[in-house]
Amino acid sequence: MAIDHVRHLRQLLLAGWGEAGQRRVGGAVAAVARVPGGSALAHEVAELYAARAGFGGLEPGSIDVAGLAPVALVARSAPREVLAGARAALAAMRAALASSPPPAADPVAPGRGPTGGS
Repeated sequence: MAIDHVRHLRQLLLAGWGEAGQRRVGGAVAAVARVPGGSALAHEVAELYAARAGFGGLEPGSIDVAGLAPVALVARSAPREVLAGARAALAAMRAALASSPPPAADPVAPGRGPTGGS
């Protein structure tokens, strides 16, 4: 998987993330896409976060709004769903980072490739 260094620069600079972590995220599928009866706003936020993090794909998955954003923490419904969606995407990122890394990209031989040599 080719890494878009400009798009994911902040993630690449994070300790514990780097290029290896970005490859893990890019090779993973986040289970945050909307399921029937699920919270539309929480899923929309989770899908946006996951897509922008560079996940290789999205699949349906439930989001526990009450567990991720308890009423005691956030009283209003819409902000609670936004927080739950963000936390669901972050949980997917943590899981991807903890997984086994996908195969590394093929190295470019010195003097080859877009900037040098034949």
